[in-house]
Amino acid sequence: MSQPPDRNDSANLFDPFGLWKQSQLAMLESWSKTMSDAVNTDAYAESTGRMLDDYLTTAAPLRKVVDQTMTQLLSQLSLPSRAEVLSLAERMTNIELRLDDLDARLDVIHRDVERMANAVAALTASTAASTSANGGGERQTATRARNRAAASGRGSETGARTTTRTTRTLTARPRRKTE
Repeated sequence: MSQPPDRNDSANLFDPFGLWKQSQLAMLESWSKTMSDAVNTDAYAESTGRMLDDYLTTAAPLRKVVDQTMTQLLSQLSLPSRAEVLSLAERMTNIELRLDDLDARLDVIHRDVERMANAVAALTASTAASTSANGGGERQTATRARNRAAASGRGSETGARTTTRTTRTLTARPRRKTE
C-alpha cells in the first residue's frame, strides 16, 4: 500500500490533489494567524464583553418568563421544579452530615464502652484472684459485714435481713421444696 505524503514533501506535479492540499494548508495557517492576532487585542475583548452584556440584559426578562412558565408546567404535571430539587438536595446533604457526625460519636461511645468492659473484666479477675488467694473469701466477707453492722449499732431488722440474705447467697444451700 502506498503511504500518504508528508506535509514537508515538495508538491508532486502528477498528484492533482497535492497542490490543492498545500494551498488549503497555507490558507488555514494564514487565517489562523490573522484570527489569533485579532482575538488577542483589547478592542476585541471590549467589544465581546459589550455584546455579552447586551445579550444578558436582553435575555434576562425572557429567562424569567421561561422559568415561571416551566415552574407552572411542572406544577401542573406534578413534577418537582429545579428549586424544589435543589432544596431536597441541600436537606439530604444536611442529613448525611448529621449522620456522619452521629456515626463518629457512636464510634467514640463504642470504644469507651469497650474500654470500660475491659476494665471491669480486669477488675473482676483481679478481685477473684485476691479472694481465692485469701482462701474462703466469701465467708470472710459475710462475717465482716455482720461485724460491721453490729459495731455500728445497727442491730435493726434491715441490717439483719441484709446480712442474712448475704449469708444465704454466699453459702448457697439448696432449698427444699414444700409440698
